Amino acid sequence: MAIAGLQRWRLGLCVGLLTVLVACTGSCGQGTQAKRIASTARMSIVEPAQGAEITGNNLRVIISLEGGRIIPEATKTIKPDEGHMHLSLDGPLSTMTYGLDQQIEVTPGSHILQAEFVAGDHAPFNPR
Repeated sequence: MAIAGLQRWRLGLCVGLLTVLVACTGSCGQGTQAKRIASTARMSIVEPAQGAEITGNNLRVIISLEGGRIIPEATKTIKPDEGHMHLSLDGPLSTMTYGLDQQIEVTPGSHILQAEFVAGDHAPFNPR
């Protein structure tokens, strides 16, 4: 008999790149993807570890960001060292966050967590 809230699941991590490209339209404020600037930041997922088994329905995600800073609101003036974090679980975007410590609701099973530092307008840097 299963006890509610004590599900276990395995987590695979993909740090830095999303496998699904986000198209940048005129609403991104910078035109086409080819005209985007590169970021000076480097990021990694600190928690959870690759292959971690998690108990419960909430996943704590901690990101390390070097050479960049999180800005508190969206802007059309993009800089290579300023932006936001986008977290995806199994492909679709889960959160667009202004912090490096997040909680994501999860279901039992195996999952792939992806993180990306994006520009102040929430569009990706080039290269990603």
